Amino acid sequence: PKAAPLFLCVLRHGSTMRGMKLFAGLTFVLAAAALLLVQAVDVSEGIEWDGSYMDPNHVGCARHIKVQGTTAEVIGEDGVNTPACTGGEPTKAWKLQGHIDGKTILVDFSPKGGPKDLLGKWVGDGIVWPDGNKWSKVPCEGGASACAHTVA
Repeated sequence: PKAAPLFLCVLRHGSTMRGMKLFAGLTFVLAAAALLLVQAVDVSEGIEWDGSYMDPNHVGCARHIKVQGTTAEVIGEDGVNTPACTGGEPTKAWKLQGHIDGKTILVDFSPKGGPKDLLGKWVGDGIVWPDGNKWSKVPCEGGASACAHTVA
C-alpha cells in the first residue's frame, strides 16, 4: 500500500493532531530561539565601527561610518581642487557601501575612483588600509552620533 501524506494521517487521527500541534509549537520556539541567538552574535568582535574618523591623506575631510548589522555605509567628502578640505575650498561628497566581518571592513571605493574591494583592518583606534593610510577614530563626547559629520 502507498503511504498516505502526513497531513491525511493528521486529519484521520486526533492523537496525531495533538502531537503535530505540539511539534509545530516546539518547532516555532526552537526557530525563535535560534533567531535570537544569531542576532546576539557580535560579528564586529566588540568594535564600535560607527563614528567619525580623521584621514591624514584628506585633512579636514569628513569620514563617517554607519553600521547596521554587517552592512557599513561609509560617507565622506574630498577636496575638489586639492585632497584636503580646508580653507573654504569646494568639496565633493560621496557615499560608499561596505561589509563588516570581525576586525575587517571591505569597502567598494569604485564610485569615487578607487578599488572595488578595499580591505581595511581595525587596529585598536582606527582603520588601516592596504596602502598604509590610517583613519583614526575621533573620540566623541555623547556617543558617535554627537560627532557625525554632515556631508551634503
